Amino acid sequence: MVPSANLHLEFEAHNAGATILRIREQRPPWRVIRGFPTPSGETLAHVHNLSGGILDCDSLLCTINVGWRAQAQVTSTGATRVYRSRSAENRALQRVQASIASDAYLEYLPDQVIPFAGSRFRQEARVELERGGAIIWWDRVAPGREACDEIFQFESLSSDFALVADGEAIAIERWALSPLAHRLDSLARLGGFRHFATCYVCRAGEPAAYWRGFESQLHTTADRLSSSEVLWGVTSLRAHGIVVRGVATSGRPLAAGLVEIWKAAKWILCGRVATVPRKVH
Repeated sequence: MVPSANLHLEFEAHNAGATILRIREQRPPWRVIRGFPTPSGETLAHVHNLSGGILDCDSLLCTINVGWRAQAQVTSTGATRVYRSRSAENRALQRVQASIASDAYLEYLPDQVIPFAGSRFRQEARVELERGGAIIWWDRVAPGREACDEIFQFESLSSDFALVADGEAIAIERWALSPLAHRLDSLARLGGFRHFATCYVCRAGEPAAYWRGFESQLHTTADRLSSSEVLWGVTSLRAHGIVVRGVATSGRPLAAGLVEIWKAAKWILCGRVATVPRKVH
């Protein structure tokens, strides 16, 4: 499918040590105003969707390049709302392609995806890191517009994620949900949980022993945050990183827990205090 809109962001390290954001291309509904410095040293980019959400005819492509030694943080200005499809032939698509150079760092921290009743949506992401490059990358999904009693009323929601570090595929994640055809409250799927999230933490080139220690430290945080309403789990990838997953009965404890996971992971990975990205509307 030919993209209906492109957004291309480049982060470059300046000689003075700061990171500069260069907007190479942006077409509606994408909109990025400028880069903002953060207290923890990254340059923050807010990605706006001027249409307020994703339409069933959208095919959106976002490209993020983080150059050598650049430090970047990318977030959305609000939840990704996926509107109802007008016909069975239409399915919205959003793709993200990210490359992180040696000694560079990217935080990708979007707000949750909210699939409206009757929507069809596919998201794809491919992240490639050179040796020494690092990321913290999260994704959070809601069951629909809960205030409108739209719980798992979307037609389809699917995701395809690939993480490549130092030329080696270390994570390939694919899932598809069709709640109207296959109920999600079965024990084989989500059970009594409605919201779920994933967070990848990676730095290409670190040995396996480093990640075993990392996993052990994050387990302490995950156990502290888990309860009857939200469960967190941590596991090492085959190399170069870890993945954290959470499920919850409601959105607030999951969102709060994800921030705590990110803060703990960033301190271990970078030795820096995580700063929650301020929102610009």
